[in-house]
Amino acid sequence: MFKRVIVENWALYVPIISFIIFAVVFVAVTIRALRIGKAEREHLASLPLDKNSDTPNLKSP
Repeated sequence: MFKRVIVENWALYVPIISFIIFAVVFVAVTIRALRIGKAEREHLASLPLDKNSDTPNLKSP
């Protein structure tokens, strides 16, 4: 009724490699966020509310 599951040796490394890639990207983004300058941080914080942006004003008719 039940079949035996045969796991290849390389399949054991896939979760480890995936976690390492995720951890590296997470640490890189965290370091970049912590090292961002005050002026750029304020600029990015006010982007959605900035009235003097180059994007057109999208209003519904």
